[in-house]
Amino acid sequence: MVVDIMTRKERRELKKDKSLICALYNIIIKYFPKLLTMFENLTDQRQKGKVTYNMKVICVTRLFGLLCGITTMNSLTNKFNNDFTIDTIAKITNSDLTDLPHYDTINDVFDDLDIDELRKIQKYIAYALIRSKMFDKFRYNGKFQLLIDGTGLVSFNYKHCDHCLVKKHSDGHMTYEHQVLEAKLVFDSFVLSIDSEFIENPNPDVINIKKQDCEMNAFKRMAIRLKKNFPKLKFIITGDALYASGPFIKLCLDNKWDYIFRLKSDKLRTVNQDFDGLISIDSGTTHKNYFLVKDYVYQKYEFNIIRFIETVEKKDDKIFTFITSLNVSNSNIKKLIDMGRRRWKIENCGFKNQKHILFDITHMSSLDYNAMKAHYLFIQFAHTIRQLLDFGSSFVELFQGKLKEISFAILNELISTPVNLIINTNFQLRFDKLII
Repeated sequence: MVVDIMTRKERRELKKDKSLICALYNIIIKYFPKLLTMFENLTDQRQKGKVTYNMKVICVTRLFGLLCGITTMNSLTNKFNNDFTIDTIAKITNSDLTDLPHYDTINDVFDDLDIDELRKIQKYIAYALIRSKMFDKFRYNGKFQLLIDGTGLVSFNYKHCDHCLVKKHSDGHMTYEHQVLEAKLVFDSFVLSIDSEFIENPNPDVINIKKQDCEMNAFKRMAIRLKKNFPKLKFIITGDALYASGPFIKLCLDNKWDYIFRLKSDKLRTVNQDFDGLISIDSGTTHKNYFLVKDYVYQKYEFNIIRFIETVEKKDDKIFTFITSLNVSNSNIKKLIDMGRRRWKIENCGFKNQKHILFDITHMSSLDYNAMKAHYLFIQFAHTIRQLLDFGSSFVELFQGKLKEISFAILNELISTPVNLIINTNFQLRFDKLII
């Protein structure tokens, strides 16, 4: 490719006439034409007559701060407080602005945002991309692979709020945590958040740690919403060994979803023992290091068991075993193993990028729990839009895939350059480099 042999000076010259702000704005206008209106129509709990910035300005300021990679609310105010940024945000929101909202103002609004209204925006963003058909090539037999996993957000040595999860450590001390369960469609390295369920104690008087909320209960709540929001979509639910159990298998079958769950030696031990015994007689495939047992019956459920042993020189073998409702044959076992291993995408391309590269989801943007959840969902919105730019736009090839460099370029343009915000939706994002 030409990009590979360009000098730094040549890349800088090409970047001069390109606007990342325009690219982001046009992605929003083309793929999410209702997004700014949905921001504007969010329920505003502030007293009428005392509102300086409307909801659209509040939300767009926060969104574009995230698109720039600004991870703290203080930095948002300090870095955005200039004429160039004010002018650009004013153009995007079609508002008459002489200043931008202070981070305290944004947090005051986020304290009272309706989380269910934000979930409707999350659903809208997901539906818009699904209906665009740009990711249809990533379906497997007409089904989308949906990754499910939980992650920690923040941890305290004191009780932060009534909804904290309480964890007792071996030395007797307690920590108080906030966690979230994510559902993300996976298109190779592109992960699309379609639902977020916060793992939280609904009862502020919880004393018995064993009766706390957990990832399993969170998925049960999430499943109801997924079925309601996406009734016609066919999913292949993919999760770690936590989900390899009767209740989760039943949940998938009841919703007519297929599944691929990791199977570890300490889970479903009888299943593991039976599988080891059966493949010692017949591997079930002709492929080296691949193993298959079909139509295994566990309790009242029937599924297939697949395994791949990855050998690495001078290192221990890695064993990957999965149970799946999908039909398995000699011709597709490698594909299904790859799909099972794709579960790590939610960690590497989702949580890792959001924690350490782009957004820092573990940073508390507010002490208010409702605002924390609102900030988290805004990060999901921003991550989707950034991925459309980072993976789909040919222009960002000039940055050679360096996400932080792209963030810096967006920020630098926003705070130091007058932006001629031209609407141009005559383009097509392409994801040819993503692996099917």
